[in-house]
Amino acid sequence: MSRQSMTDAAKALGGPPIYGLASCRVGADYLDFEIGWAEFERDTAWAETILRRAGLKRGDMALTTLTNWESPWGSTVTHALRNLGVTYLPAEVFAWDVRRVLMFLQRFPVKAVIGLGGATLNALTEAGAPVAELLSRVDVIWARPRAAVMLADHQTAVAPFVRFGPALAMGLPGERQALVNGREWDVTSTERGLVVSNIAQRATNFLEVTTGFRGTATRVDDDIVVAGEPVS
Repeated sequence: MSRQSMTDAAKALGGPPIYGLASCRVGADYLDFEIGWAEFERDTAWAETILRRAGLKRGDMALTTLTNWESPWGSTVTHALRNLGVTYLPAEVFAWDVRRVLMFLQRFPVKAVIGLGGATLNALTEAGAPVAELLSRVDVIWARPRAAVMLADHQTAVAPFVRFGPALAMGLPGERQALVNGREWDVTSTERGLVVSNIAQRATNFLEVTTGFRGTATRVDDDIVVAGEPVS
């Protein structure tokens, strides 16, 4: 048995039947679901479109602050960055990884930050970092809801980044509304807030899954424009 024969045998086994498993919060409970390869590729293609519309291109650098368990949402973005030829600098979204975030912002020409959270912003401030100066060099900041509120002085660069139930919502620089892939999902406003259903075939079917947000949803071409606030 050689390394080549083991490699050939592994190839003959084929890949796993699904991309992976995920879990999203639905009210006080959690919804577990499967993600198929076909929808993962479609979700990646949509994320690539958003990144390209925001101006990212080959040779740019992006700082990502994502956790491993967010892979069902975040991996579509990192795969899209690879497809575009964008170098991404990975860090955790938690406060304890703030030194790595600060190092990346200080040492590299970061054009975009993806998944910036409130804990990271607070930790940067507590560390005495010149937050306003560092972020002024960044063209696009995809911020989570709490961080978006904290970045009032950077509104021209801020775009939403939201785990929207099983879907991902991302915006464009300077726009408070988030976009959801309208070819993949339907979003409606109900008494329970904004709910999401899949309209394309996926490994798991979703019917009016609550997202934790309340607001409006408007279909525009192939996207759904969502304006909302977290349900308290």
